[in-house]
Amino acid sequence: MERSPDIIWAYRGKTDLAVGTQATTIEKILGWTAGFIGVVLIGFFYWKNDFDWTIWQYILAVIIAYDIVGGAVANSLNSCKRFYHSSLQTFEPNYVKLAKNHLFFSIIHIHPLIVSLIFSSASWFYGVFWYLILQISVLTVTNTPLYLQRPVSMLIIVTALLINGYFVSSPTGFEWFVPVLFIKIVYGHTVKEEPYRPETEKNI
Repeated sequence: MERSPDIIWAYRGKTDLAVGTQATTIEKILGWTAGFIGVVLIGFFYWKNDFDWTIWQYILAVIIAYDIVGGAVANSLNSCKRFYHSSLQTFEPNYVKLAKNHLFFSIIHIHPLIVSLIFSSASWFYGVFWYLILQISVLTVTNTPLYLQRPVSMLIIVTALLINGYFVSSPTGFEWFVPVLFIKIVYGHTVKEEPYRPETEKNI
C-alpha cells in the first residue's frame, strides 16, 4: 500500500511569498502555470470581445487576471498553507510576520476598488461593497473554529458567487473576478489546513 504524504509544518530556505517557502518543483509549476492560464483564457476573451478599453486598461486587466487566478491556486498549495499558517521563523525577515497576518493580506487586496474605479462607468458601489464583504469574510473565517473553517469559507464563496451573478452587476469583462478572488483569499489564504509533503521531498 502506498504511504500517505507526511504532514510537515517545518520549512527553511529563501522567503517566497508567492508559492510559499520551500515549495516543491511541482507546487511552483502549478502556481505559476495557473497565472499563465488565467492570462491566456481571460486575455483571449478580452481580445475576442474587443472592449472599448485603452491599451493600459487591457494591460492592467491581464495583470489582475494573472494575480487573482494564479493566486487562487498558489494559496491552496501545501507550501503556502505551511508558510502562511506558521509563526515567524528565526531565519525570516520581520516583514514576513506582517505578510502572515490574514487580515492584512486581505486588506492589501484592493483589487475590487481598482476594478470599480478603472473599469466601471456606473459607480463605486461594486468596489466598495465587495472590498468590505471580503474583509468581513476573512474576519469570519479566522474567528471560526478550525474544524468548521473549510465549510464556512465555502458557504461564503457560494454566497458571493450567487450575489455576484444575480444581484450586484459586475463591470463588463470582470464577471469572473469576485468568485475567483474569494476562492483565493477566503479559502486559499485564510483556511488553515494540514500541509502535506511527499516523502521524497522531505528534507527538513
